[in-house]
Order: sequence, then C-alpha cells, then structure tokens
Amino acid sequence: MTDYNLYCDESRHTSDPGQSYAVIGALQCPREQKRRIVYRLHCLMAKHNVHGEFGWKRLSPNRRDFYLTVLRLFLEECALNFRCIVIDRRQLNHARWNAGDSELGFYKLYYQMLAHWLKPGSAYHIYLDWQQNASSSRFEDLRTILKRKLSGRARIACLEPVSSHTQPMIQLADMLMGAAGYDWNRLGQRAGGSAFKREFSSILASALGRSDLAQQTSLNEQKFNVFKESLIESEIPATQGCVAKISDVSH
Repeated sequence: MTDYNLYCDESRHTSDPGQSYAVIGALQCPREQKRRIVYRLHCLMAKHNVHGEFGWKRLSPNRRDFYLTVLRLFLEECALNFRCIVIDRRQLNHARWNAGDSELGFYKLYYQMLAHWLKPGSAYHIYLDWQQNASSSRFEDLRTILKRKLSGRARIACLEPVSSHTQPMIQLADMLMGAAGYDWNRLGQRAGGSAFKREFSSILASALGRSDLAQQTSLNEQKFNVFKESLIESEIPATQGCVAKISDVSH
C-alpha cells in the first residue's frame, strides 16, 4: 500500500462576484518523498531570500526568478501531481441544495474533489488549509463521509486542518490553483491585469502542452488534472442530515 500526502486549498470561493469560477484543489506527494521536496522548497526560499508565504496572491515580478524556479520544480518533480475542480459559482444554489448553508456546500465540493481522485489500495494523509468555520465539525464530517465512501478501497489515514503559513506544500498548491483560477476567470484579459501572472500561467500551460489552463482534462491526466464541476440534481452523501444534490461525478 502506497501512502500519499494531499495538501488542499481553495481559491476564489468567497471573492469578487465578478470572478465566476472558484477552484478547489490538492497537491499530491508520496509520503516518503515529502521531506526531500520540502527541503528543496526551503532551499529555494533561502536562496532567493523569500520569507513568509509564497502563494498566488504574493506572485510578483520582483520575485520572478523564485516563482519560475518553484514552477520548474513542480514540473520536473515526478513525485508531485495536482488536481483541481472548477466550479461556476453562478450555478450554486445553496438555498435549494444545502438548506441555505454555503459552508456546507463548500465542503461537499471538497468531497467531490477528493472522492473521485483517491486510488484503491492507497492510504492518504489529507491536510486542508485551516479556515474559520461556522460549524466546528466540518473537518470531522468530511473525514467521516470520505471514510464511508472509500471503505474497502482507499484508506483515509488522517484528515486535519493545518496552517498554510508553516506548510510550503499548501503554498505551492495555492500557487497552482491561483494560476488555474486566473485563466478560468480570464483575468489576464482584463485591463490592469498582472503581466507576470499572465506570463506565469502561460509558461505553465505551455509546459503542459495546452494553450491555456482553462481546459478540462481527461481523468487519466496525472500532472495537472482539471475537472469542471457540473452542478446537477443527483445525490451525494450529506452531512448533518442534509441531502446533497450536487453531481456524484465519475470523472
């Protein structure tokens, strides 16, 4: 049985309503490779005098060499894979599907991103970027539902919140999600858009053999897997007694 670490984060799920697409994603790494890769990231941060977090919001032309080197690390590291789901927020109907609870809807989407990615016969240590929730049981609910869904197949070794400030792998996941969200929301085409963020997204897309990152991939895509979530009325497991009506996709 192979053990994997998953580092999860989200982008734009509560941001400017002018940005229609939210992204929820995770960076996957074999657990035995984690220490080596984190060491490489720390060495790059020290070399480029980078302190604190280096996620997408901090992407700056002043740190161009650092960010492009981190991107190259992701692309060259066979041990690192990324998956995200893209959600059109205009299709979300929390009143109808989640008893008006947008936070519950958010964690159902987290479930979708994870449940259809985890491989049978593997164990997963899942780390979510910590955020303040109205319900204190959200992480426990998600862990319970994933264990139930994957019983007899993949094993959930742990699922717990961590602070992104101390987790460079979550910061790397945030950087990749930010690039995907940037292209899906066509922010590079807007007046005043960041030239370096356009360049960064373009370099990543080109390295993946794509014209841009606003494209759904096949299920078999390993390195940078993107799924556009279709919100339709079909049931998936729910928490707190609320029946979910978000697609139980087979992608």
